[in-house]
Amino acid sequence: MFRINGKYKVTRWLILFFLLSIIYDGVFRKWLLAPFSVPLMMVKQVIAILICLNNFSVFPRMSVWEKSFIFVGTIAFLTTLAFGHQNLTVAIYGCLPFWFGLPICFIISNKIQVSDLIAYIKIVIYSSILNSVLMILQFQLSPSHILNYRGGEVDARIQDMSVSDMSGLFRPAGLFMHDSQSNLFMLLSLVLILYCLLFNKYIISRKTLIIAFLLEMFACVCSASRTCIFLHFGTILFFVFYCMKRKNLRILFKMSYVLIPILFIVTLSPVGNKAIDNLERRFTEASKVQSGNISTTEGTLNDLWNRNVVYNVEALINPHTMDGNSIPFMGYGQGLSTQIGGKILNLKMGKSGFALAEWDGLRIMCESGYILGWLIIFIRLGYVFRFIPRLKFYRKKNQFLTICLFLPFLMSFYLLNTWGNLFVSNFAFLVGGLFLSASKNEYQINNFILSHNEN
Repeated sequence: MFRINGKYKVTRWLILFFLLSIIYDGVFRKWLLAPFSVPLMMVKQVIAILICLNNFSVFPRMSVWEKSFIFVGTIAFLTTLAFGHQNLTVAIYGCLPFWFGLPICFIISNKIQVSDLIAYIKIVIYSSILNSVLMILQFQLSPSHILNYRGGEVDARIQDMSVSDMSGLFRPAGLFMHDSQSNLFMLLSLVLILYCLLFNKYIISRKTLIIAFLLEMFACVCSASRTCIFLHFGTILFFVFYCMKRKNLRILFKMSYVLIPILFIVTLSPVGNKAIDNLERRFTEASKVQSGNISTTEGTLNDLWNRNVVYNVEALINPHTMDGNSIPFMGYGQGLSTQIGGKILNLKMGKSGFALAEWDGLRIMCESGYILGWLIIFIRLGYVFRFIPRLKFYRKKNQFLTICLFLPFLMSFYLLNTWGNLFVSNFAFLVGGLFLSASKNEYQINNFILSHNEN
């Protein structure tokens, strides 16, 4: 799985380490090397910088999207020092996604080979099995248990409670530091599991894939996360719309003989019952808090609309900080509303990563100001939205791995995910690179797998 031969060995090894540093970031930071959690957080970013430095010669060949992002980020860096918070360290940290973000996508798409992409698929799917098992175990334990450790002390009021009784107040994170990180990884693993189940039976055995799928679904329910549920439900709808063909429907029908009885038994088990009840209470209580005394369904739909549309539209046309203050025309400066930036500048006693805004639409506008903020959002969304019209073309060409990878690519670039977090930003660039690579090389992937299985 880890054999790397041929061209670009150094870069391909670095990309493999980059992938592993993202997936197993929480394992080292929570358990193996917990005292060094903060410096370990930078490992994935250091690897990303090394990848870019080792491939500096490809920068002139990058598209206008990558070059524009680097240029806008450099202007944002200078305006931060001239008009913003003027802290050099925080400014550099805030500009890392501009300088070493989209270039990573370009480098991954051009340097990895078909064998690498297949190995990455295997790593993600096998890691998803471990992640799902951990989440199911964490769901049944208290927040103070070592498997639920995330750094810092647990509130005394909940430390002896079971996560299964907390209605989402504490959410299992699996291998990761935070449930939002686990949600992104689970989205990636789900689309790859479905791809292998429906379109490519040669990468991993079908029995393993069915186990991975069942565990993924059960872990999703145990997550007590509305976002996780929405992402999984949206993924299924996306597959039905873009990927379903008569052949795939026959495969699903055959698998249903196994999946439906198992899912039925699991939902009737004590753990399954608790998980479903806990999730229902999570939806109900969240709707009450956010929307008052209306139905859970209406409250949930209101939250989806406000979070995905209203929040970002208001951020673009009338940006204000979380405290209600209008933003300076040139912004407060890059990195100010990140966890690292907040601690260095001692904002809100250095404890908050959301000094200005919670999600990225407003965070970008607050940090960058009006003109640069609009440009940054246009480039970031345009980088992924430009592929939406091509999805029908990919379907005609049977490029289903490309279609499958588009969904995590889209969601990790969308403005609900804060690139001020090193995990989220580097995950987005990794998935972007994998999508671009698949879009170029999928026919080679199919030929490679068939030839190896014939041998």
